[in-house]
Amino acid sequence: MTAPANLTTLRVRRFGVGLYTGQKDGGADYADAAPLAVAAEEAGFDSFWVTEHHGLPDGYLPSPLVLAAALSSVTSRIALGTGVLLAPLHHPVRLAEDAAVVDRLSSGRLLLGLGIGYAEHEYRNFGVDPATRGARLDALVTALRDAWTGEPFDSPALGLSGVRVTPTPTGHLPVWIGGYAPNAVRRAGLLADGHLVGKGERHIVTAASEQLAQVRDPADPGFTRAVNVACVLDTGDGAGDAARRAFARQQRVYERMQAGREVYAGLVPDPAGTDPAGTDPAGTGDGLAAGGIDRYIQASGDPDQVTATLLGLLDDLAGWANVHLVLRFLFPDPDLDAQLRRVRTFGEQVLPALRAHDTREALA
Repeated sequence: MTAPANLTTLRVRRFGVGLYTGQKDGGADYADAAPLAVAAEEAGFDSFWVTEHHGLPDGYLPSPLVLAAALSSVTSRIALGTGVLLAPLHHPVRLAEDAAVVDRLSSGRLLLGLGIGYAEHEYRNFGVDPATRGARLDALVTALRDAWTGEPFDSPALGLSGVRVTPTPTGHLPVWIGGYAPNAVRRAGLLADGHLVGKGERHIVTAASEQLAQVRDPADPGFTRAVNVACVLDTGDGAGDAARRAFARQQRVYERMQAGREVYAGLVPDPAGTDPAGTDPAGTGDGLAAGGIDRYIQASGDPDQVTATLLGLLDDLAGWANVHLVLRFLFPDPDLDAQLRRVRTFGEQVLPALRAHDTREALA
């Protein structure tokens, strides 16, 4: 499908902050999420994102909707997103109910991002067969839509019959689906209100665009192209190196789960026994797959360089009516003040340029 030439009247461009994971040296401190979400709202961002994993040694956030409910009470405008909730691990009725409650607590600000995950131990812990995860997600999206009508519904694929869910959301609750594989991208285009790319490499985004355009009209303002973009801002005060070290610690945890699997960065070796910071003061990640942490950062440098990279990504998505960039710069850090400074710095030195670019494009 091709988009009409007069998309400018339909364009939507939004910018979020993510991903909050709760990881922290010495254990999780989920209380940090509240001031970070408030700072993101005050800095002018449109959304704040949390995510989900289970059983990790660094306290990685296992309950994104619980945290989103807490954040709803300290914010008033910013959307609250799950990027992503591991949908097949959740009972469909409980998920429908919890999402509706968070939607009501936040006055309709929940963005429900769903995915299938990849960690075998998580499926084992929840007693779910990973071979069923794609089919379960397909059935779940339909079941959520039926559940949120407030009327009794059946879902034979999920073993549900005559189920009624209350309360219902305040309105239409957006469901986005994440994933890289062609089946995941197609699923998002056919079933969801948006597709969330977890790594904002331009070739990955372009491939997703080509796949989505086969099943979804890019001109449709009701479908969101969302992209996570890992960003490190070098401001000359060491903040960039600190962010890289924090990101490297987080990435090694991911790669321990992914060892032996083909993921977007290639075949992941086992990083056990290596130090992602190593002896490198910038913490570029000895032992990480494919040559260190810089391989996982899509936008880095001074504010002008980071802005230019993000504008290039927006240009790649110019044919899509609704685009949402999630700037991923909340890497696990023991210093809350450092994270708050990152939010404010991005809000002051990067976000205005993105907004100005969007305004010029919309008026073109």
